[in-house]
Amino acid sequence: MVAAAIFAASVTVGGCSQVTEYQSAYPSVLAPPTPRAEQPMTDAELKQATDALLSDRSKLSADVQAAQQASAPATTGTTH
Repeated sequence: MVAAAIFAASVTVGGCSQVTEYQSAYPSVLAPPTPRAEQPMTDAELKQATDALLSDRSKLSADVQAAQQASAPATTGTTH
């Protein structure tokens, strides 16, 4: 009986220490964020990235439309 009580007490204490380690592994909700290693993009860099994305989207859209037109069945203009 005494051995069971000691075992139960050790499991309870051991469980508490794991919870403490678990909680300390994560920052507090109110903790300020860590500083970033890189600076944010400048306005010129942002414009360049946006223009590159728009250009890529236009090219891909044109490629898809050309592929769809090439695979469309030919029409003769007559109806039956």
